[in-house]
Amino acid sequence: MSTVKSVQVEQISYKDLLQSFETIVTEKVNEALKKQPTQQPTPEFLSREDVARLFGVTLPTVHAWANAGILTPYKIGAKTRFKRCEVLASPKALKANLKHN
Repeated sequence: MSTVKSVQVEQISYKDLLQSFETIVTEKVNEALKKQPTQQPTPEFLSREDVARLFGVTLPTVHAWANAGILTPYKIGAKTRFKRCEVLASPKALKANLKHN
């Protein structure tokens, strides 16, 4: 058998009671959100061909940028990939793109 619990509330308006509940619920939700670990988004990777197309350059240019440290290559298996956010933030690559256009 389940028992029914009841609470008797006196001398408080409906509006004040509702406000109190909203405050309690908001605080509890915020506490729960703070406890959850934040997940970092998975970076999007571009192939050498994607980078070359993006900047309108040849594959040897992308290779030269990687060798010069302008772009940071990541080996994934046997493939070379570049993080999109890093590629787009690369000042020399962006400058090359501006000259090309």
